[in-house]
Amino acid sequence: MQIASVQRKDGVSSASRSPAGRKFIVLGGPAPDISGLNLLNLGGDIGGVCDGIILLKHIDPLELTNALSESPDPAVPVADFFGNHPVRRDFIGSLLSDESAKAMEHTFAPIWRRLKELPYRALPQDRTAMTILRILYSRDAPAKASFYPDYPLTVQYQIVGTGAGVRQHLETLADLDLLRRRHFVRTHGCSKCGSARLQIYEACPACGNGDLVEEVLVHHYRCGCQEPESHFVQSNILICPKCRRELIHLGVDYGKPGTAVTCRACGAVNSEPRIDFVCMDCYEVKPIVTSATTDWHHYDLTESGLECLRNGHLPQSEFTVLSDKTPRAYSPREFQLLATQEARVARQYRHAFSTARISFPNLELIRRELGLVVADAAFQRAVDVIVRTVRASDFVGINSSRTCVIVGFPGTTAADIGPFEDRIRRAIHDTIETPLELGIEVAEGDAVVAMFARG
Repeated sequence: MQIASVQRKDGVSSASRSPAGRKFIVLGGPAPDISGLNLLNLGGDIGGVCDGIILLKHIDPLELTNALSESPDPAVPVADFFGNHPVRRDFIGSLLSDESAKAMEHTFAPIWRRLKELPYRALPQDRTAMTILRILYSRDAPAKASFYPDYPLTVQYQIVGTGAGVRQHLETLADLDLLRRRHFVRTHGCSKCGSARLQIYEACPACGNGDLVEEVLVHHYRCGCQEPESHFVQSNILICPKCRRELIHLGVDYGKPGTAVTCRACGAVNSEPRIDFVCMDCYEVKPIVTSATTDWHHYDLTESGLECLRNGHLPQSEFTVLSDKTPRAYSPREFQLLATQEARVARQYRHAFSTARISFPNLELIRRELGLVVADAAFQRAVDVIVRTVRASDFVGINSSRTCVIVGFPGTTAADIGPFEDRIRRAIHDTIETPLELGIEVAEGDAVVAMFARG
């Protein structure tokens, strides 16, 4: 059977044959004649329904990304017959032939079956995240982190692709309990360009040079001189550089208490070197303590993530409703969604984000002495006061037991919450007759997670 090659205006070649069988989009050149496999249809067009994508030659990864983004189902499997690396691919072959095509379809069969079980549904704003969940489900595999030395961040997730922001999407899904983290590695990044391709070396604390030599220390007991052994050696004997006496008996005249590092460039002697790095991308040289660390994880699909696939939408889709700035207190779930989103943005753009947990230590005493009605009314009035007192950008949540209030403060450090604390205390004292005591605990960064866990 002869295959007719079709060249699209955008430079993507495809081929047409009988409409029967699975339909594939071909990227990287015209499709070969594989007439022995009559059910393989290579006539798929970008933007149309297809069962998979075949890569025949070297392609720009963006070309595959764009083709998948236009596909009605961006989780369709990809076969690579040219060693494209590190694009998303589910099957790797050296040459598209009758035999390799059969092997490809055999590999794709369980993927197609699982994709068919849960038809693709996603709101436009959920498309990327839902695609990640759909890929992990259909491949029945985790998003596994792997080292890619050619990539500046040195870690990639090939199963879901190498586009910008993949890790941020995975982290957001994990924050929402749709994925479960398993730690892989912690990398250090250049403080100038962010690259994790760093050459680590021991440097002299005095001059920063890396030409160091480790030497044994010699301690002369009689005069107390302690220097590297090279300072004592003269014509194969040891002469103290301080008192000029000969050292003969180890353990009697002198001891060797340890080692020191000597810089050949400046001669400085130090007990231990400084650890520096040179960035192999921008050539910045800095102490390793100034580098930013990034924790990389493997990610497994959770039952909550699978439920999102069944429902066809993500929890984030509720943000448009939650973020309307209408003054009110949010439920624990709503507050968690907003706080997770704000924390993600804060990490990505290095902005501040803090929370304050406001408790009422004497609330239980009020319930016992004045009754549940009085205590609950006082608590509700306190919530109303807090909602009216905070800024429009802040958001308030109530824990499930209605005993404390948590306030999220985007763009605010823990040190800057003091004025808000004072304002809330005054407003509650001036507004509520019931003598409510206030306990305010502030958290920032990773400590926010512990605060959420306590409710």
